[in-house]
Amino acid sequence: MYAMPFEVLILNTMPEAMVTIYLGLILIGIRPQKRRVFLAGILQGISYYFISRNFGFGMHILLQYLSFVLLTYVIINIRFSAALISNLIAVTIGKLVEGSIGLVLPFITGLTPAEIMSRDWIRVMCFMPYLGVLVVIALLCWRYNFTLEHEIKGLKKINGKISR
Repeated sequence: MYAMPFEVLILNTMPEAMVTIYLGLILIGIRPQKRRVFLAGILQGISYYFISRNFGFGMHILLQYLSFVLLTYVIINIRFSAALISNLIAVTIGKLVEGSIGLVLPFITGLTPAEIMSRDWIRVMCFMPYLGVLVVIALLCWRYNFTLEHEIKGLKKINGKISR
């Protein structure tokens, strides 16, 4: 259980949730309304704040993903299976990017991961390259209309473009 600092909630968690939801939906072929994504991201940030505060490590990851899926399903108003798959794809991409940057960042900054996580403003600043990479990926997918519809069979059924 951990009390998330306010600046981390506002500058890390909420923007990450917005970009992650948007990226996942774009990748499965759904172009969501940006204000709905904005609202879902804010609510996801708030839910993560309370989840991380009240549940231990491990359980909070499962509950965070569940809240991600439910908020996407309810607020974006898409099929539950589409919310499940879009968030799974986006979270996977996010963790791959975060892990890659997390390996390089200590060598660049000279700080250990523990030092980065213990200092709130350094944590916020070290998060920015990760968020920037996710934003660039999402913008490129949106700009060039890149989806995974051709690579994943059945995705058009899941995202509602073909009726069952």
